[in-house]
Amino acid sequence: MRSEKFRKGLKGENIVKKILIVEDDKKIVMALTIRLRAAGYEVVQAYDVISGTSMAIKHQPQLILLDISMPGGNGFDIAERIQNRMGIPANIIFLTAHKEPELREKAMQMGAAAFFEKPYDPDSLLNTIVNFT
Repeated sequence: MRSEKFRKGLKGENIVKKILIVEDDKKIVMALTIRLRAAGYEVVQAYDVISGTSMAIKHQPQLILLDISMPGGNGFDIAERIQNRMGIPANIIFLTAHKEPELREKAMQMGAAAFFEKPYDPDSLLNTIVNFT
């Protein structure tokens, strides 16, 4: 499924849809980036908690793909920081290799747009992304 590349700005101008990936596994970041760019999205990348927070504030993405377990912190902490510092709330899709059901529950309590366990189905993830951008 190919998404619309643009959303309409306040004055009717086209604005490229932007997605931030915050993930410490560079192979996953590269695979997601290739797929999302092919679908027409602008992609911003961060590999840790600190750069993820600053990139979210700087780029104001429409959607954030956020790993839960990363060096230097966890995805829930960064999600809270991002939501508190951004002018508008961002949709967040959590990604994790952990299988604990309480992680999904916590993500949903925080208002997550979605939650995917690795390995995830790339088509299902892309369809979810399209629905939230």
